[in-house]
Amino acid sequence: MIDSFFEPLGAVAHAHIRDLDDGRCLGVRETEPVILVSVVKVFIAWEFRRQVEEGLIDPGAPVRVTAADRLGGTGTAGFRHDATLSVEDLAALMMEVSDSTAADLVTKHIGAKALRSLPARLGLEGTRLIGSPRAILEHVADDLGLSDLEALAHVLANGAVTTEELRGTSAWDPLRTNVSTAADMTAFLDHVWAGPEPVRRDVRTWMGRQLTGGRLTRLAPSEVRSFGRSGSLPGWLNEVAVWEWPDGRRHAIAVFVRIGRGNFREVELAMSRAALHLTEQLGSR
Repeated sequence: MIDSFFEPLGAVAHAHIRDLDDGRCLGVRETEPVILVSVVKVFIAWEFRRQVEEGLIDPGAPVRVTAADRLGGTGTAGFRHDATLSVEDLAALMMEVSDSTAADLVTKHIGAKALRSLPARLGLEGTRLIGSPRAILEHVADDLGLSDLEALAHVLANGAVTTEELRGTSAWDPLRTNVSTAADMTAFLDHVWAGPEPVRRDVRTWMGRQLTGGRLTRLAPSEVRSFGRSGSLPGWLNEVAVWEWPDGRRHAIAVFVRIGRGNFREVELAMSRAALHLTEQLGSR
């Protein structure tokens, strides 16, 4: 049934749902690798909040964001002037408006090694974390024979590189970028929701304030409370979320979609339709 939502759109879905109370699961292609794009930020956020809880990071530590840090996009990534924010505020911006510069700076605080080791520590066998958005973009620049991120920004702004050329770079290759599976993502969300209350509370709050997603909730009942994190590249639309129902049910849902056309609005509706269908199927078992 899931495939019937996407095949007419020229898209292929990898989807999974997990009941956070009884552990029941359903999915399609849920163990196949998918690229994370900005979904990686939920891992960065959890590791940051874990280290804060263990006293390894001062959440109020001031961080200077300069022109050299800016990657372009939302939040501090698109600021015109230098600014000083707490590392905790940067974590919030990373999650709520998908600020990629904030993600880089938070990753510096938690340590790239801690991020890379996270999947093994949590037993997520299908997940590999290479680094923050800057690390991924640096690989793309190298793949295209460009000297640095400034040169990459220039060719992107001027349309000097095609979508096909970009899709041939490491950011689109599950073997060379941040990668997971739909099943690993729902397992990770299960870990977050079952973890220490202060950590869960902040990650849940940030996911609940996401302004750049909501793909899975397009067709969800209005009484459902959704906490999500999305990601996208040309050719990929992703979102993971936890839905909390009025009757107490809690479902972790992950939908990653490879698309072949520019019909992203239709695909987003299909993603929401798939999420709703999975909850209905899980409830009927």
